[in-house]
Amino acid sequence: MALFKAAYTIFLKDMTVEYRTRERLTTMLIFSVIVLIVFNFAFNFGGMAVQRIAPGMMWTAFVFSGMLGVNRSFAPEKDRGTLDGLLLAPVDRSAIYLGKLFGNLLLIGLIEVITLPLFALFLNLPLLPYVDRLTVVLGLGAIGFAAIGTLFAAVSANSGMREVMLPILLLPVVSPVLIAGVETTTIVFRDGTWEEMSRWLRLLGAFTVVFVVASVVLFDHIVEE
Repeated sequence: MALFKAAYTIFLKDMTVEYRTRERLTTMLIFSVIVLIVFNFAFNFGGMAVQRIAPGMMWTAFVFSGMLGVNRSFAPEKDRGTLDGLLLAPVDRSAIYLGKLFGNLLLIGLIEVITLPLFALFLNLPLLPYVDRLTVVLGLGAIGFAAIGTLFAAVSANSGMREVMLPILLLPVVSPVLIAGVETTTIVFRDGTWEEMSRWLRLLGAFTVVFVVASVVLFDHIVEE
C-alpha cells in the first residue's frame, strides 16, 4: 500500500503541473490532429479502402503523439535538477516509475478518447458498433506502450539528444505491441469476432504484462546508472 500511495502522490504532482501548463496534452493533441489531417488528404479513399488503412493511421497518430508525451516524463525533472531529489526520497523507486506510468497512461488515454471521434468524422467510419472491442485493444496497447515508453524516457533523460534517443530505443522494442495492435484493430474494422481477435489479443496482453513487470524490476537499476 505504501508503494501505491507514493506512486499516487507522484502521479498527482505530475497531473497538477500538467493541469496548470497543459504542455504535454496540448502538444500530443495537436500532433494527432495534424497526422489525421495529413493522412486524410493523402489517402482520399472510401469504403473498404478506408477500413484497411484506418488502423495504421490511428496507431501512427497514437504512437508518435505518445512519444511526445512520455519524452516529457523525466525531462523537466532533469532540466530543473529535481530528479535527484526525487530519487533520494525515502520511497521505493518503483513508486516513481509507477507514478510516471499512470500519468503517461492517463494522457495517452485522453488522446485516444479525443482523437477517435475525429477519425470517425474525417474518415466516415462508424465507431459505435466497435466501441467494446476498440476499448480493449487500445487499452492494452496504451498500457504496453506507456510501460516501456516511461522506462526508456528515464534512460534518455540523461542524454543531451533525448528527443532522438527515445524513438531509437523505444520503437524496436515496442514493435510487437504495435503490430498486434494494428492487426487486431484491422480485424475489429472488418467486424471480426472475439475469436478471430483472440490470437492477437493474447500476444498483445502477454507483451503488455511482460513490459510492465520488466520495467518495474529494471527501473531501479536504470536510474542508478
